[in-house]
Amino acid sequence: MEFKSSPEFSLGMEIELQLLNPDTLQLVDGILPLLAQNPENSWIQPECNQAMVEIASQVCSNIPELEANIVAILRDLKTRCQALGMTICAAGTHPFCDRFASITPIPRYLAQQAGSGYLADLMMTCAVQLHVGMPSGDVAIDIMGRLKPYLPILLALSASSPFWWGHDTSFASFRQRFLSSLRTYGICPTFKNWQDFTNFFATAQNAGMLEIIRDIHWDLRPQPDFGTLEVRVMDAQPTIKESMMLAAFVHSLIVDLHRYSQGKQTEFFLTPLPWLIEKENYFRASRWGLDAHYIEDEQGNSRPIKNIVKDILNTLIETADTLGNSSYLFQLEKRLDQGASYIRQRRVFESTGSLKAVVASLVSELEAELAIKSRQEAVAYGWL
Repeated sequence: MEFKSSPEFSLGMEIELQLLNPDTLQLVDGILPLLAQNPENSWIQPECNQAMVEIASQVCSNIPELEANIVAILRDLKTRCQALGMTICAAGTHPFCDRFASITPIPRYLAQQAGSGYLADLMMTCAVQLHVGMPSGDVAIDIMGRLKPYLPILLALSASSPFWWGHDTSFASFRQRFLSSLRTYGICPTFKNWQDFTNFFATAQNAGMLEIIRDIHWDLRPQPDFGTLEVRVMDAQPTIKESMMLAAFVHSLIVDLHRYSQGKQTEFFLTPLPWLIEKENYFRASRWGLDAHYIEDEQGNSRPIKNIVKDILNTLIETADTLGNSSYLFQLEKRLDQGASYIRQRRVFESTGSLKAVVASLVSELEAELAIKSRQEAVAYGWL
């Protein structure tokens, strides 16, 4: 299996969003009319659930370019949805949806439903996924192994799914708990090199486990056709700003890990751990989010995730400066004290007692951000 290399550490992003009735703020099955508006638009794509839509960026060389592209796509998407009587928001789950998913009638998704049974009917979750360009399959597999210990950190930072079917689940990211019940989701295995991965994939094909790479839904997966390593662990974020903060963190971290593999000295990094400890760190991050304690070594020593994030950010200062990511990481560090989305959602519910108010807050966060960016651009171009 050939790995088609792409520009080293280039960026691409996919965001899954919820399609909503603007009055009830309930999910609405709107993907088919949305796609029919402009079938040639490759940036707006279907998902398994008809009440979701995925946007996909172009290949970008840095985070500001990625941000500009995502903003443009979301503005276009918002306009198209408004014309169809819908609105959009982003979070890992919809807080009060209490119905089964309507599967998008595409052969791939219908086959997934047939294979997953009842679980497919419940799969109404949204993620933000980041692709990072890799020079070779061997580099992708090496970075994949080095990045695995950081996945619970990314899960805690991105947690935005505390509610499910009208209930507070007590989890920061219930999306991760639900997806862990599906057979091709969750923690990725560790491979020695690209050949080791291709041997696994050939075996999985022969056994009828998988047909194509996209049948793998691990939280980290190589994408040989794109020449990327795809980071899939993160909940969808209510704002573009938060998505870009996470993207800058992942981008800086991957570049730094690659430089470390080439001999760069660093003061702090996380090391691979036994499978049971990996699972425990996943559970803690999904359960308690930024208040979780992360197990750092095989002796069971643990520290608050917030402290570990700060250590990682300190380690990434030089690399982030080189990549132009410093301002995004500064915002990410401030957000540790201000609260991630799961915290904000719970605050809204505690003050209003209404899950509809929670969804309204998610809608307004994105709308307000797009409006601000629109005014900023208008001033920059001399329109105002």
